Amino acid sequence: MFFNVSRRRSMTRPIRMGLFVFCFLTLGQLVGTGVAADGPAPIDSDPEARAHAAMALDPPDWPLALEAFTEAAEAGSPTAMSYAGWIHEQGHGVPRDGEKAAEWYGQAARAGAHDFAVKLGWMYLGGDGVARDRERAEAWFSRAVDAGHGPGKIAWASVLIADAQGGRNPDRVFEARALLEEALEDGLVLASYFLARLYIEGIGDHPVEDEPAARYTRIGAESGHARMQGWLALMHLEGRGVEQDLVTAAQWANLAAANGDRTGDQVRRVLEEQLSPEELREARERAVDWALQQR
Repeated sequence: MFFNVSRRRSMTRPIRMGLFVFCFLTLGQLVGTGVAADGPAPIDSDPEARAHAAMALDPPDWPLALEAFTEAAEAGSPTAMSYAGWIHEQGHGVPRDGEKAAEWYGQAARAGAHDFAVKLGWMYLGGDGVARDRERAEAWFSRAVDAGHGPGKIAWASVLIADAQGGRNPDRVFEARALLEEALEDGLVLASYFLARLYIEGIGDHPVEDEPAARYTRIGAESGHARMQGWLALMHLEGRGVEQDLVTAAQWANLAAANGDRTGDQVRRVLEEQLSPEELREARERAVDWALQQR
């Protein structure tokens, strides 16, 4: 291994955080407009509108919000189901109840809100508000994967990779790789992070291969992922999977360091001792030009 990216931090932490945020952003995205053919429905006749109005009060009227979301959920709204689950999970106006939250999230997932199948997978995998249950976790992740849900593919792949790191089912990294490749084809650039790690570290039964490692690292670096920019800088410094190019290495190191990446900062410091002032200036100009093009 040519640099340390395998510290025993959970590989699932970044994806869990990202998916949780995505999950609750989806709550808002799923909300219907309530517009009928003859204009907007009055708030009194729209239970979800009543629920949101109740939550907007200062302080919020949580019992009224839950009552209205329950009414909308019973009418088939996956958004209302997920909000009802969230209220029980957070204990807004009711005792915190992970099991009841999971029931509502399950209804939302079965109604097509696949983000909540992923959330349930994490809940059961980690025992977050519910009893830890690996079998149920896998079933919920699989439900999202079978539905073609990209974030679900990344989430389950990250679990399989973490398993392999811990010595469990090391051969399933190839299943993880296939899911990540599908997610990347779907446009989810986060998949490149896990793909790069597979090829960089040789996790489980997966081989170390420099060229695909560099290819996936470049995808992540060009998307603005600071850690992967640092990796790409080191690859160009050492000529791993790419042509050795110290100016290009300095360009990516400057970008990574500017975003707080330690590897990028280390590479930048090394190159300050090796490059001429003209080469350092060129690297900085390239970095600035790249950053401006992303705006």
